[in-house]
Amino acid sequence: MKTRVVFFFIVLFLVVLFASKGNSYLKDKMLLLTTPIKEFYTQSIDEMRKLKEQHLHQKLNIQRLSSENQQLKAYLIEQTNYLNQIDKLFDIIPSLERLPHKSITLVQPIGYAKLNSYSTILLNRPQAITQDRVYGLMKNSSVVGTAQLSNGILYGHLLASTNCRFSVHIGKSKAPGVAIGKKEGVLKIEYIPKWSKIQEGDVVETSGADKIFFAHVPVGKVKSIKVKSSYKTAIVEPFANYLDIDYLFLIHDSTPTLMSHYDANNTKLYPYNATHFGTSVKSEEDKNQTTNGDMVQTTVPEVNATEHEIPTEENTKPKEEKPKPRINNNVSSKPKLPQGGMDMF
Repeated sequence: MKTRVVFFFIVLFLVVLFASKGNSYLKDKMLLLTTPIKEFYTQSIDEMRKLKEQHLHQKLNIQRLSSENQQLKAYLIEQTNYLNQIDKLFDIIPSLERLPHKSITLVQPIGYAKLNSYSTILLNRPQAITQDRVYGLMKNSSVVGTAQLSNGILYGHLLASTNCRFSVHIGKSKAPGVAIGKKEGVLKIEYIPKWSKIQEGDVVETSGADKIFFAHVPVGKVKSIKVKSSYKTAIVEPFANYLDIDYLFLIHDSTPTLMSHYDANNTKLYPYNATHFGTSVKSEEDKNQTTNGDMVQTTVPEVNATEHEIPTEENTKPKEEKPKPRINNNVSSKPKLPQGGMDMF
């Protein structure tokens, strides 16, 4: 123990001695030994600080990117749904050209009114639909059902619903009838006149008499016909698939219109009113409206029917030739002078 203490003091004495005398050799040796240690320590501290900052920075970046990723996923779902809707609209838009302007509204199904029942659906209600009455529903260019506003809710009664009813014409003879939906997804046409000539395969169209649909909208084809005591009935297979529905056309005004050079941006359409020969019936609103150049205006010319009659052979008689007047050769060809002779000049 004493030896160690003595050795320590000797070393301390030598260090102090060399330091006091300004011996640079020992200082250099000590610096050579301690400098790498200091550098290693400093570098280690810096690297640890950088690792700590990187870890914290990465954590913040991960949180930020995770939040942005969730937002982008939500945007992607919205945009995908939006593009799907646009794609469906592009399939529907060509049929819009065949329908009168300002008479239809695009509606979209919200859901079914009852579980395990595909006959009645709920529709989003347009602002223009305010009257509690029956409206027509079309898919592309054919009938898919009817709609009715009840207690502020717009119900869609598809072809499988017994509440789906509208007037129709059958075949080339335009036999009238009332189409009623059935659970099987087919239509039953009641009250067809017994004397009407209809057959299987005849095309059924809307009549427009009930002001639910436009006239001549395709409905389906006749599958079978039954004769009852006072009228006929027919089963019709519809053209539209009521189970596959995306966007539907709701007809809120089935009043017919006449138009030419249709342009949705410029053409103004007015309801067609019944006219008589030489007179026209106008509503109070139409009296203040100016005539549009794109509207078809028709007039009835006054025609004398007797001028265009073709006489029959019995009534045709040869015309008697009248004698030509004789020419008097004794009359002088010189003009007569007025009274007074040449004095008038």
